[in-house]
Amino acid sequence: MQQLPTLTPCRRNVRLHKSADEAVQETNDDAALSKASAVRRGYLDDAFITKFMKKDARRPPIINRGTFVRTHAIDVLVEQFHETCRSQDAHAQIVSLGAGFDTRYFNLKKRGRSFKTYVEVDLSEIVERKMAVIQQHSELTDIIGERQDVDSGLRGNDYVLMKGDLRHWKTVAEALSHILDFDSPILFLSECVLIYLNTHDSDTIVDWISQHCLHAAFVLYEQILPDDPFGQVMIDNLRQRHIELKSIWTYPTLQSQIDRFMSREWSKAFALTISEIHDRVLTPEIRTRISRLELFDEVEEWTLLGNHYCVCWATKGRMDDMKGLQVHRKRGQKEDIVPFTLWPQSDGASVKLGSPERK
Repeated sequence: MQQLPTLTPCRRNVRLHKSADEAVQETNDDAALSKASAVRRGYLDDAFITKFMKKDARRPPIINRGTFVRTHAIDVLVEQFHETCRSQDAHAQIVSLGAGFDTRYFNLKKRGRSFKTYVEVDLSEIVERKMAVIQQHSELTDIIGERQDVDSGLRGNDYVLMKGDLRHWKTVAEALSHILDFDSPILFLSECVLIYLNTHDSDTIVDWISQHCLHAAFVLYEQILPDDPFGQVMIDNLRQRHIELKSIWTYPTLQSQIDRFMSREWSKAFALTISEIHDRVLTPEIRTRISRLELFDEVEEWTLLGNHYCVCWATKGRMDDMKGLQVHRKRGQKEDIVPFTLWPQSDGASVKLGSPERK
């Protein structure tokens, strides 16, 4: 356990001292490398991620599986958001906070999805590197369409790649106010981003979204459970890389992740660990498929790691129609969908996960 890996290397959007700045760059590259590795082994289908790679992508099975579960869960929620917008004849808007080299926009467009606006926000260095890669590949520029390179980043027909430091949210919010339509639904994505901000800064972002967006969804992926032995080793290992999980002590559990949204007048909020998503959200067919991709003998470590990462999603307004991740449980030989009607219990005893609707 002394060389505990992170389940999926994460991105953060924070400027710190030089060594931490280098760590920021490395986490972006690590995340892209993990995605490319999962694609290479057949877990994921992504024709664009390798364009951002300068070396062969090889990760151990536990990282490949974690990358798949995390990506699959978020992809499902993004597709549900898009479908909910379509069913309501509403224009879909997405804001990816600390997007890094994420290729979700390109994959969604390849699948025929349309957006009013898809915004990616990240540090200047990351945005400039991503712009350089995009400009080198016609497959990417063709998807973006007519584009304009500006000091703040890149603008396309429905795509905005924007420079921004999330610690200075007032500046980022001002820029977003000129891009987004606050009468239309907006989905915000944060994959290991808010957790690297101090609690005040991360709460400022969620508060702003709560106050300005009538119809919204928020999908969050980050670490939890810092206080148990496994969590302590996880924290120590990340600190050795100059990475601090600053708000994990404020939001250390599934319940606290739910509370951060419900306390801010969101209608619904839900949270599941990566282990729960693997065991109870993925269909038996999907679990069987990924189990056959490569030898996997890290079962105990996988469960521990998966218990320390979660996906949380919250909705308000018309986006309450989103179905969310559907949990299954076995009853004999039969699997039943468990409705999200109860708050998760601190002892993990409840089989019904999620939150009640706000009345």
